[in-house]
Amino acid sequence: MPTNQAFASVNVHECSWADAEFELSVPGGAKLPIVDFEAAKWARKLERAVTKGSSGGRPMKRTRGDASYEASVTASRGGWSIIMAALEVFALTIPSRVRGDRVVIGGIEFDILIQHTPQGSPHIYQAKLTGCSYDGDSSDMKQGNEADMIEIPVNPIEIATKLSTETNWKVIA
Repeated sequence: MPTNQAFASVNVHECSWADAEFELSVPGGAKLPIVDFEAAKWARKLERAVTKGSSGGRPMKRTRGDASYEASVTASRGGWSIIMAALEVFALTIPSRVRGDRVVIGGIEFDILIQHTPQGSPHIYQAKLTGCSYDGDSSDMKQGNEADMIEIPVNPIEIATKLSTETNWKVIA
């Protein structure tokens, strides 16, 4: 759990990036703490339709809706290679994923747990991205003193959130 407060939060009571921890769970029990993430972005949305009445077409009620989720992480080249190695270890256990000197890592499902805490807060905020899949990556390489970063869309099946003091995970649908 994130308890290291050696780096003060510049946002007073809001989370600073130094307070975030990430853990990637690969099939077969491998859990990797990832320290080389530069950014994480996730979104969840409930898409609901309106049912209209037969007289005048006025909105009468809403459907239950359908949830959609998206997420991506940006990692340094070092963090990216850790993820690649973990997925490769799992892929090598499945003969159909090995093609000569190539190993197919796309489509392997894994989970990501993001935890962070504001300075001085007793709470640890958690987001669990379940059923993620490595479906691609992109790199924008350039000269200069900036680190080499790779963006990875992870396409989760579900995103749940909760505080560490709560029992239940909150989902949108």
